[in-house]
Amino acid sequence: MSGWWLVSYVVLWLLVALLTLVVVALARQVGTLHLRFGPRGALEVDEEGPPLGEAPEGVRAVDLDGHAASVGGPGEPQLLLFVSPGCPVCRDILPSIPAAARAGRLTPYVIADSGPEETARSYRHERVGTPVLAAPELARDYRVPGTPYAVVLDVMGVVRAKGTVNNLEQLEGLVDTARSRLVGGIRGGSSPPGPSLSGRPSERTPRIERGAG
Repeated sequence: MSGWWLVSYVVLWLLVALLTLVVVALARQVGTLHLRFGPRGALEVDEEGPPLGEAPEGVRAVDLDGHAASVGGPGEPQLLLFVSPGCPVCRDILPSIPAAARAGRLTPYVIADSGPEETARSYRHERVGTPVLAAPELARDYRVPGTPYAVVLDVMGVVRAKGTVNNLEQLEGLVDTARSRLVGGIRGGSSPPGPSLSGRPSERTPRIERGAG
């Protein structure tokens, strides 16, 4: 019996060593796949959000600090990020807004789909670095399916890119997509030569009042 016990003991350890090698190999394969595919881009669905190539109505707004601004319409290229007070991913992505906007020379606005009081409680003390607007009406007008959701507008207020985003890479990718679509449209003759995505950021910063866009 002692001989059989010794053999079984050795076989058991051999199996454990083989299983360890298999796990290590699988872990390396997972890492390789992660490096190959990288982070996915923003989730863009044609039926969600404002239609690409169209210009939503311009809206005059006031941010939580009382500064006036215009969302949409001709005047300045903009990066709009729609958020919800109860959305943890939204809070994680908020610090990425200024960097993504600078990369595309866009004017950023954070638009909450909640009323002024709830928005103020949630974001007044956050270090957002971007005007925050309480505007559930805008979220409905832009047909936002969920948050966080970003929209890029060119200088004519035309939607150039849109999608659900979860990190800085996806935000920057959305800006790059908007730029490439604008350039491709001009070269193909499908867009007027006037609009330009890049523009000089305005010093204006974002209660909702509709006005002439």
